[in-house]
Amino acid sequence: MKKTIYNPDTLAPPVGHFDRAVRFGNDWLFISGTSALTNVRGDMKKRKLVKGIKAQTNETIDNIERVLKDAGGKLSDIYEMRMIIKKRDHFAVVDSILKERIPKKGFIAHGYKGELLHPDMELEIEAYAYLGETTTVRKKYAEKKAPVKRKAPTKKKAAARR
Repeated sequence: MKKTIYNPDTLAPPVGHFDRAVRFGNDWLFISGTSALTNVRGDMKKRKLVKGIKAQTNETIDNIERVLKDAGGKLSDIYEMRMIIKKRDHFAVVDSILKERIPKKGFIAHGYKGELLHPDMELEIEAYAYLGETTTVRKKYAEKKAPVKRKAPTKKKAAARR
């Protein structure tokens, strides 16, 4: 199987011993953890980030989009994301931006609260994309009825059951 490495010129070189993305065959693309720092060059400790979770989320998604573009893909090709967020309260903000940037559902996501490499980083996202042909089929489920509320047994009925 062919393995293609991606380190787009539009992004800074990775900060560690890894590549931005690896593609297996023609279809499977695995994108390393990406942040708002991914496009900023220079010593890690001296890099300046955009401020705030909204700005960093958009910058991070822009950086993921750059990798996808280099591989011939787009954001809608993502089928899985893993997010490490500095503050649990930021998940709703990140989720609303994902809804804007990738409006159609059809991917799975994992969210974790954690410490990040740079003190000003608010989040990091790694993504997996399938670049082959797909057809989306949404399974239909029967409409669920509201559960019937039962009354709690009285003390007499509970004692009688024993």
